[in-house]
Amino acid sequence: MVALPGEGSATTYHLRPPGGGTQWSAPADGTTLRPVPVKATHATLLAGRDAVYDPRARQGSVPLEFHFDDGSTLNGALILTTAELERLYAQTSRLLDAHERALGGTS
Repeated sequence: MVALPGEGSATTYHLRPPGGGTQWSAPADGTTLRPVPVKATHATLLAGRDAVYDPRARQGSVPLEFHFDDGSTLNGALILTTAELERLYAQTSRLLDAHERALGGTS
């Protein structure tokens, strides 16, 4: 940060990338200074946790670990309705069948 609004005659934030580079400015209200979200690259099943079905909500919850392109992770859950659970079951069953065929060398 080169200058803050209100410092001297600055009416905007004056910024420069770490290590130098082209200076730029942002409105004094800070609306453009919100953090840029890191992109999720993938999610994996959370180790040591099992899926849970809630019969009252008629939903299943699958614990996941989300991985981001900056190397960080965040625990969360995939919440699925009964119809979504059935769809996921059909899709993962097809994946397992394809895996077994690949191992057996049959098509």
